[in-house]
This record gives sequence, C-alpha cells and structure tokens, in this order.
Amino acid sequence: MPDWAWYLLLIPAGFIAGIVNTIAGGGSFLTLPALMFLCGMDPKIANGTNRVAILLSTVSASATFHRHGHIDRKLVVRLALPTLVGVPVGALLAVYLPADSFRPIFGVIFLAMAVLLIFKPALLTNTNRQPPKSRLAELTLFFAIGIYVGFIQAGMGILLLLGISLFHARELVGANAAKNVLGFILTLTALSVFAFFGLVEWIPGLIMAIGNMLGGYVGAKLAIKKGTGLIFAFLVVVMIATGVKLLWPSS
Repeated sequence: MPDWAWYLLLIPAGFIAGIVNTIAGGGSFLTLPALMFLCGMDPKIANGTNRVAILLSTVSASATFHRHGHIDRKLVVRLALPTLVGVPVGALLAVYLPADSFRPIFGVIFLAMAVLLIFKPALLTNTNRQPPKSRLAELTLFFAIGIYVGFIQAGMGILLLLGISLFHARELVGANAAKNVLGFILTLTALSVFAFFGLVEWIPGLIMAIGNMLGGYVGAKLAIKKGTGLIFAFLVVVMIATGVKLLWPSS
C-alpha cells in the first residue's frame, strides 16, 4: 500500500478522536498510535504532530459553541493565564525526558477521580454547590494542568473540564465550551515549542486534522444537544480508559 493510502487512514482516526476530545478528552490515545504505526513516527515527533490536528479540532468545536452562545470569555481569560505559564514547561520536559515519565502517577489520578465521580456525581453536575474560593489553589491547579498538557496532551480535555467544574460550578455544556477554547490556546502554545525543535510532521498532521475538525464539529453539536448527561457519561468512561492506558501503555 502506498504511503498516501496509509495517511488517508488518519482521517477516520482523527474524526473519532475529535468527537472524544470535544465531549470529554483522551482522543490522543487513538491518534498517537495511529501516527506511530501508520506513519512510522518516533513518539516525540508523533507527540508534536498530534497537536496540529488537535489545534484545528478545537477551532471547529469552539466556533460551534460560540455560535450557540456557550462561551464565557471572562472565565477563559481567567484560566488561560496560569495554564499558559505551565505549557512551555511541560513541552520542554517532553522534548528532553522519556515519553513515559510521570504517566503512572497521572494514571492513578484519572482512575481515582473516575471512581469518585461515579459515587458522587454531584461534585461535577450540581450547579448549586459552593466551589472552593482559593485563587491560589486555582492558580496552582491550572499551572499543573498546563505542565501536563505541554508534556503529554492526551487527557487534556478531561483535566480542564474537571478543573473548571471544581472551581466554577456551572452547567457542563458551558464548562465544555470553555474547555475547548482553552484547549485551542494551550495547544497552539505547545505546538509552537514542538515546531521550534523540529518535532512536527506537517503533512500527516494536517491530513489527520481533516478528521479532527469534522469530529470537533460533531462532538460540539452532540454536547449541546444531549447536554450534561452525555458529557458526564463520556467523561467517566474516557477517564477510566485514560487511566488504564497511562498505567499500562502497551495495552
């Protein structure tokens, strides 16, 4: 099979990942293996190239949420600042450290949070609860999320959605809209670092982005139409899958 035929298989992989990333997160666990096995990429180059498709899918999803009036600009700016500080730190760690560094720690965190939400869904879905008031805790959490996003990217949407819901009690569709705008800003920052170090293959990245953009649009429409129930179910399932994948990356 010629190389271009393998590249075309990136489109359906990107489409599915775009839906998963938009509604919850973790779609990179599909697209990263696709880039490595279909295109024969080194893991670090796949990590950088994957950001191209994610960037364009967040554009598609954010535009859809914006057209339906779900984006809180003040919230996005408030959370983007501390998170952006962490992204270059994580991206530089990804350039110089082995790809599996810190994965087991985050795997345990994802699984623990999934179990907690299964037994206490109100922590995420109750818009009348009183969220923590500590700005320092919020800054620290989103700075740490920025480091993770720069380092791994996979699971970015999950962490952003959890962080937003923890400190800003609101309906999950609105939180998801803010998550996707933040995802665009953070991915652009991380992609710039990877591109600077020559760790991006633009052609396969852009081909996969075709699927990602379509998936981002479909995912946003589904999230708006189905609301909190779909987002919560997607989130818990993907958190469990993400935790397992981080703990056992060869599985």
